[in-house]
Amino acid sequence: MFICKNCLTKQEKANLSILISELPDHFGEFYLTKEKLRLYVRENLDSLFRSLNKGDKILFGDKEQVVAIITGYAEKQIEILDYVTKEKKLVPTRKYVTMITKDGSYARKMLEFIDYQLPKEILFCKLKKNNPILKIFYECGYTFFGARGNEILVKRLPIKVPYIPFKDFEEN
Repeated sequence: MFICKNCLTKQEKANLSILISELPDHFGEFYLTKEKLRLYVRENLDSLFRSLNKGDKILFGDKEQVVAIITGYAEKQIEILDYVTKEKKLVPTRKYVTMITKDGSYARKMLEFIDYQLPKEILFCKLKKNNPILKIFYECGYTFFGARGNEILVKRLPIKVPYIPFKDFEEN
């Protein structure tokens, strides 16, 4: 059963800490970005829990070997400079999905759960080109958005009717 939260109990924090430490991160992609720095979640669990308290979301399974974090809620808007008009504008931040999983089947289930929980959000994910779950992201409705070096940025637009296998989900 999957769970979506943005505030965790002490017991859930302890359980997630153990789960995150046990899951392999072969591609070094389970990180949060704060002020243009990559903070790897395993070494910065306190930063993860602080960002959850500010509004970011964590999705995990109570028996499944997968954890996903969706960031971008903590920073509601960012200020950018429009180079044409030379004015500052507020734009909404992108919502990024970062995931750590034991295998692809858990990744697919998690992406279906994300569709169920957040059907109206535009979501992004940055993955290495050689990551095998990239194919699963494509199969689950994410499309190529850009590339730089050995990383690919994929994007999922809002969906109208998500596929919902109710037996696997718990609403909070």
